[in-house]
Amino acid sequence: MAPADPPPAAPQTPPPAPRRSRIAICFGIVWRLLSFVLAAAIIYVCFTQWNRWEGEQRYQVTDDAYLQTNLTPLAAQVSGTIATVPVQDFATVKSGQVIATIQDDTYRADVARAQAVLAQAEAALTETEAQRPLLEANLHAAQAIVAQTTASLGQNSRDVARQRQLLTSGSTSRSDVEQFQTTHAVTAAKLQQVQAQADAVQKQIDLLAAQEQQAQANISAAQAALRLAEINLGYTHITAPTDGVIGTRQVLPGQYVGPGAQITTLTELPLIWVMANYKETQLTHVVVGDDATIKVDSFPGAVLHGRVIAISPASGSEFALLPPDNATGNFTKIVQRITVKIAVTDAAGLAARLRAGMSAIPSIDTHSADGSTP
Repeated sequence: MAPADPPPAAPQTPPPAPRRSRIAICFGIVWRLLSFVLAAAIIYVCFTQWNRWEGEQRYQVTDDAYLQTNLTPLAAQVSGTIATVPVQDFATVKSGQVIATIQDDTYRADVARAQAVLAQAEAALTETEAQRPLLEANLHAAQAIVAQTTASLGQNSRDVARQRQLLTSGSTSRSDVEQFQTTHAVTAAKLQQVQAQADAVQKQIDLLAAQEQQAQANISAAQAALRLAEINLGYTHITAPTDGVIGTRQVLPGQYVGPGAQITTLTELPLIWVMANYKETQLTHVVVGDDATIKVDSFPGAVLHGRVIAISPASGSEFALLPPDNATGNFTKIVQRITVKIAVTDAAGLAARLRAGMSAIPSIDTHSADGSTP
């Protein structure tokens, strides 16, 4: 007979877990409270002191920056048909080099006509001035006759008075007295005549002076017209105002253009600078004169050097066509951006390859300028 199976063992109850001490429980609560307070403090500091922390950084960096240079639109100042465009697209030009010419036949004719009008005005002045010596001689002769007649009239007056005294004493006859009186009257009439002639000559001289002034004014007007015609003739040659590189040609020979029609755009390369739009919170210690390093996206391994030369007087929104009006409606604070102009002082051998509009990343050293924060 097989032995009977042993009875199953009774299940053992696990021993009770040891109770946590009061110190451990308090430590856990304190740790959680400290963690919460620390997290709240960190969040508070980030919200209230972030701008200060950002502004106190020595190197201020932004990727909202671009290379720029002077872009000069070249436009026609007179109307006409394009005669030649001797340059190609994106060509390098020198100051004074001809970019395009306008047919100048009519403008040369205008110059010739203005020259003829000027010559005519000068001839009229010469003719008027030539009359002055003759009139002045006539005036001197008339004045001499007036003086002579005046002297004769005085003598006749004395003779008449003497004859009247002699007539009173009976030493002469009445007919002799009347004869002297007649001579006196004739001399007086002659004096009036010669005086009128002298006055007429003087008026002619005065009129001649007015004619000379008119002739001189005509000359000035003719000179101005000639100068204007010469200026318009010069405008038929569109030239580069500075050294640089032109853009795409907007006109071709045979095309008619009017005043203001754009010919092309001149880019004043290799002159280049960086326009960096920094957050207002980054400009705490940025001043004119700070040194900067510049990285250009087109040349990843190159580092250019520059210097802050100007800071915009207002944020970009202030220069907008419709500036924001925060006095009405709901307000959401937005960090403004201020443009900083950085001149490129060392192009790292890339001066000939830099182009306006390239993206850049400038880093301004706020401790480099004299008087900056140490």
